Amino acid sequence: MGSSVSLVLPGQQRKMDFPVVSTPSGKAKGFALPKAKCDEAKQVFAFMGLPFAKPPTGELRFEPPQKMGAWKGVRDCTKSPPIPIQDSYYGEKLYPYQPYAMIGDESFSNMSEDCLYLNVYTNNPSKTANMPVLVWIYGGWYSIGSVIGYHGQAICGMNDVVLVVPQYRVNVFGFYSAGKNTKWPGNMGLLDQVLALKWIRENIASFGGNPNNVTIFGQSAGFISVSMHVTSPMSRGLFHRAISHSGVGSVPSTMKPDLSMERNAFLKELKITDTDPEHIMKKLKALDASKLVEALQPEKTLFVPTVDGKFNPKHTKVLLEEGNFNSCPYIFGVTNSEGCGVLSSMFPPGFNEGLSQEIGHQVVTGMVATVVPPENVEAVSKEVLDFYSKEIEEDKYKWSKILGNILADGNFCCATIAQAMIHSMAGNNTYLYYMTQPMHMHHDETFSSEVGKKPSFCEADHCDDIMMTFGYPFMDCKMTMQCRYSEDETNLSRRWMDSICQFARTGNPNTTLKEEWPKYDPQTKKHLILKIPYEVGSNLLENRCKLWLETVPAMLK
Repeated sequence: MGSSVSLVLPGQQRKMDFPVVSTPSGKAKGFALPKAKCDEAKQVFAFMGLPFAKPPTGELRFEPPQKMGAWKGVRDCTKSPPIPIQDSYYGEKLYPYQPYAMIGDESFSNMSEDCLYLNVYTNNPSKTANMPVLVWIYGGWYSIGSVIGYHGQAICGMNDVVLVVPQYRVNVFGFYSAGKNTKWPGNMGLLDQVLALKWIRENIASFGGNPNNVTIFGQSAGFISVSMHVTSPMSRGLFHRAISHSGVGSVPSTMKPDLSMERNAFLKELKITDTDPEHIMKKLKALDASKLVEALQPEKTLFVPTVDGKFNPKHTKVLLEEGNFNSCPYIFGVTNSEGCGVLSSMFPPGFNEGLSQEIGHQVVTGMVATVVPPENVEAVSKEVLDFYSKEIEEDKYKWSKILGNILADGNFCCATIAQAMIHSMAGNNTYLYYMTQPMHMHHDETFSSEVGKKPSFCEADHCDDIMMTFGYPFMDCKMTMQCRYSEDETNLSRRWMDSICQFARTGNPNTTLKEEWPKYDPQTKKHLILKIPYEVGSNLLENRCKLWLETVPAMLK
């Protein structure tokens, strides 16, 4: 490895301001990040904008990603790549509640179709380091998302791991489908992830990573992706451990067997009336990318993964039930207020103040109608309403809490517990966590006057574990919103990063001989309560999950 260095006194370690790494894909020049706010933190080097695929533009729009050839000379990897082109609809709902740590010249306004790049973070860019590799897959409803906010200043500075964050195409660019039996079955964004994993296997040793010890982890749409990689034949051998934060891909709504409704609404908006996929695709490839974004209607054209017969031979739920998945150590986790914060924007105004019973009934019926056949809506709605009416205590927030819990249990928590059970019963080392630590910034102005506030009954929300995972309390960088962290939050982040990195090293998150986080198994059903201090619980949400996993399915037979 060659590098541009600063002069130092004899006996001191040389400071690599701009390290140059030689990889099979070519030479790459990175840069040194400021050290994390921790005495023992090591210097971390960032290599941003490494291309792993040809630009998916022009004739390559809507096509599977094409492998990028080696580049000549030294590639400047000190500047951030453009983020995937996306609509602002979902970002406007999420960003007020989520501070993002930004480095270099990162910008949410720098968008492009030419987005298939990845960032690598390492504290030892040497081929002899042989460190475990963590590959983060970002979330965002498959509609938004990028590398921004997920960097390795803390997690790589405080642990000997390599972090890789690849970008993948989102919304229509990543998930448009012309139909399963056409040349364009969909799932381009998932295929982008596969190609990124192949690039990592071939190149990561040059950055100090062990290509034979790769952990994939992700949150929200990222958790769905991780879950699908575990069941996909195309991902076999490309990773060795997995972590799903806030849910799994076995929920029916996370994958649609057919996207004709979304496709028809999208084409109607563009005034394309052709029925031949070849003619349609020719027109779509000829349009300016901005026109495609303008034609997206979030309520009608939410493009998501589909059953394409290749990456997803069948729905994830079916593959799991058949036992057709890749064996590996796996961490599953959810938060205890998944549906009561950032995701509550789908509920009527007044959620934070307490909804009425009448509004609650209407919304529950609407939610049920999206996941069960029309003839079952009335009976299932009544069953669900009766159950949660008894489960949730009486106060002015009762119906807001009911809706938040239905959203969380029906879409995240119970499917996660069910998949953890399947994975464990197949003989895999399986661990389950339940985060209960609330973030002060979402409730207390003294911790942040800029971050959006959530209702008092919202504790650990969807996305909250991201800040702990990447060590936000230890970061020394520009933030999209100013905030500070309590002592408990800071201690939890340090402890949680230790657990994740130990799991990446060994397949077991326990860092001492004492088993503070027991395996999840069908007999004891123990899980970690993710808070400070760590605690152990068992039979997580047992009654609620019996409703969603046994009672409701039985009503649909």
